[in-house]
Amino acid sequence: MKPTKEGKRFLLATLLIAVAAANTGNNLIYLILAMMLSILVISIAVLNLNLRGSALGFSIAQPVFAKSRAGFSVSLSNRKKFIPSYSIHVTFPEGIEGECIIPRISPSSRVSVDIAGIFKKRGIYRYGDFSVSSSFPFILFAKNIKAHIGGEVIVYPEIKETDELMPEMTGSDYDQYVTRHGTGDEFFMIRDFRYGDSMRRIQWKASAKTGKLMVKDMGMDDPRLITIILDNIKPLNKESFEKAVSFAASVAYKFIRMGFFVRLLTCKKLIPFGSGQEQLFKILDVLALIDEEDTWECPMMHEMQGTGVLILKSEDSSLKKAASMCSMVINASDL
Repeated sequence: MKPTKEGKRFLLATLLIAVAAANTGNNLIYLILAMMLSILVISIAVLNLNLRGSALGFSIAQPVFAKSRAGFSVSLSNRKKFIPSYSIHVTFPEGIEGECIIPRISPSSRVSVDIAGIFKKRGIYRYGDFSVSSSFPFILFAKNIKAHIGGEVIVYPEIKETDELMPEMTGSDYDQYVTRHGTGDEFFMIRDFRYGDSMRRIQWKASAKTGKLMVKDMGMDDPRLITIILDNIKPLNKESFEKAVSFAASVAYKFIRMGFFVRLLTCKKLIPFGSGQEQLFKILDVLALIDEEDTWECPMMHEMQGTGVLILKSEDSSLKKAASMCSMVINASDL
């Protein structure tokens, strides 16, 4: 428990009144001093009682993207049987932007508040220690208790608009930039059912295994392939690397939602071609945790398929030799 700015002023005023009472012996000043001391005692006692029996709960609506507003649910219980709690302030751990204030919690009840918060960076966040504080009733003292919340959340990279950087692939003439992968008569892969697919192409065995409708892709059904190559070779360049990761996630997000088949190549990770939400989150899971590596070890580097999008950290990257195989090269340092 610490005195607030107002509390420090009140303590100073109380001290001055005490000195004046001792010097003058005036009964009125003693009465004022007694009242001020009573306020201090009441403030401390009520504040301690106000936070007693508090229990914090916390959950997050998935998915979560860095620097984008995420839905948080904060619940606070008051386990006191007869006394309500007032003016509770909940502060989130470092790395999460957000806070909430709960005006009142009735005895033996719980209050839930839905708010929007922001995670500053991608990665795995462990909830950790939340701060539950109050300065009720007179704002003279503030008491803070730590509430440890178990659990974690995976935060995906920031998603940005890519149209300005890739106008030739997002405009009406994008077909000249994408590679077709079949004649329409040959089997290509089994994929998620999409609106407009023929019911005759549903693969019932695959659908039964996955719990959702799956269909045969006969090549020309969806002729669009995108290969994203992300430069995550050292030396360390944190700022450019984070921009590159964010751009890779944004490209995957956009083109998978447009119906493309997308794969991701990095130093030590390969996510094969796929489409739909499941494929998107396979790629985002990798990008959420990816780090820079010493060497390029991806075995598929020289087997370019589809339209290649090479995302470099800088012009000096050792991976720029792959530029000749790609339809588009993005320098993250220019983003």
